[in-house]
Formats: sequence, C-alpha cells, structure tokens
Amino acid sequence: MRALFGSLVAISASSESTTTTASSVIATGTSAQEIHTARRNSLPAAPIFKPLLKQQQQQPSHTLSTTGKMTNDRAASTGPAPVLAKRIAEAREVLKSAQIVCFDVDSTIITEEGIDELAQYCGKGSEVAALTKEAMGGSMTFQEALRRRLDIIKPSQRQIREFLKTHPSTISGGVRELIDQLRRNSAEIYLVSGGFDCLIEPVADALEIPLCNLFANKLYFHFNGSYAGFDTNQVTSKSGGKGEAIKQIKGRFNSNKVVAMIGDGMTDLEACPPADLFIGYGGNAVREEVQKRATYYVTNFADILW
Repeated sequence: MRALFGSLVAISASSESTTTTASSVIATGTSAQEIHTARRNSLPAAPIFKPLLKQQQQQPSHTLSTTGKMTNDRAASTGPAPVLAKRIAEAREVLKSAQIVCFDVDSTIITEEGIDELAQYCGKGSEVAALTKEAMGGSMTFQEALRRRLDIIKPSQRQIREFLKTHPSTISGGVRELIDQLRRNSAEIYLVSGGFDCLIEPVADALEIPLCNLFANKLYFHFNGSYAGFDTNQVTSKSGGKGEAIKQIKGRFNSNKVVAMIGDGMTDLEACPPADLFIGYGGNAVREEVQKRATYYVTNFADILW
C-alpha cells in the first residue's frame, strides 16, 4: 500500500496538500475531516500527539526530563565570553540590521542533535555514529548519508511518539530572549534544518514560530506506521540545501531584505551567501572549521542581546 506522506501522518502536510487517503484514516483511527487540513500558515496548533502528554509549566533545566513536557529550557550561561568568541559587539550590531533571521536547529536552537538522539533511543546509536564519521570524510553526499542513517534507524511512528514523549528537546540558553528581541526589532524568524520536521515542530510550537517558517525534512510511513523513507524533493535533504531554502525565503518577499543565518555547522556557514551574514554559534558544540572561518562567532546568545 502507498506510503503516507508527512510527519506522523498529515501533521506536516505540505502547503499544497489538502487531500487525504483512506489508509491514513485507518492508521490513526481519526476521521477524514480531522486529517483534511493544510499545513498551518499561522501559529501552529498542537500536534496530534500532544494531548497524550501531560502539560506542565516549563522550568529551566540542563537535562532531558521524562515529565512529559514537549521541550525543556536551558538556563543562559553567565560570566565573560570564552576566547572562542569572535567580534561579539560587531555581531550584535549587524544582527540589528537583519530583517529575516534563520536559525539552525540541532546544537543551535536546541542543545541536542536530533537524529543522533533518535538513533540512540532506537538502539542504533553506535552504527549511526560510525556512518556519520564515514560521511564526514566526504565519501557520500548529504542525501546519501541521510538515507543510510535512516535505513539503519528505520524509526516507526510509535517510536517517534514515544521518543518525543520521553526525550523532549532542550532549548538552548538565551534563545527565547534573542527571538523576543528580534521580534521587537520587526525581524521574521525561520528555522532551517537538515533534521526532521516531526521532531522540530514541538520546538517551533514552543517558540511560537509558524510552521510555514520551518524548512526541514519529511518522513514517509507505511499504513501500519512503519518507516517507509523520506521526501527526497525537500531542499534540506540535499547538499547545499540550506542555501536553497534561504533563496526560497528571500523569494517570498518583494524587497531585498537582509537575511542572517545563525548556526553551529558547516552547512550553516555555507548558506552565506545567499544569506547576507552568518553568525557561528558554539554554545553546545564547537566545530573547529566553522569557528575558524566565521566572521562572527558566539558561544552565548545572551552576548548578542541589545
């Protein structure tokens, strides 16, 4: 039977999609009317798995919790900036000029690497880590590496539900404050990730970022909820995909808005251009080459607040 498209069945249907299939109704046990929705272009409603979780008031935390919260918050660090940081004051000033700010997600907006955490949860951590090390040697394209990781993990819908329930993402210290600051400065906020939208949507929801402002990869599932593949047409599944995503974002606006990219990895650095400026972030993981090549580099988001 045809595999179902989207993260956890129609949670993340594309903006063009307004139809459903009988198999999706069988898989979820819900009516066609409930599933027959387009991708949200305003603040996201709760994902279908969210009512399964006990909603609690968020508390700052440095660790993952099993309390049922969709995300945790990591407290912003205090004290002087480490020597890794570069041109902090200038980074703060150029960020004021940005009208669109794109954030990477893994190890930037959140402290974890989503695919690594999911692999560990599914008992495939060491196999995926070995493949990641091999891929870093340049032996395969980004999409091939993504395909091979997923072929190892083969995450089912049930596993993803349970993973989200027991391993809520930890939002990096200072992220909320920085996003609030940028919004007061009339900047548009986007999330651009090589991860999976079904893992990122709770983060976007917690930060009140519309899902139409999320660029990430989408998973396919069979009618019984087993893993069936991923959408290879998503720009974020390909080498240079973040740059292509930024081109699409720029294309949404008639004027030439200043776009900033903030992230920890080489794929983030390489997205500038088309981004107009890049700020490297090393608060969770320091990528030596990124730190070396970035014009601006920070390890604490609080340092670029104004």
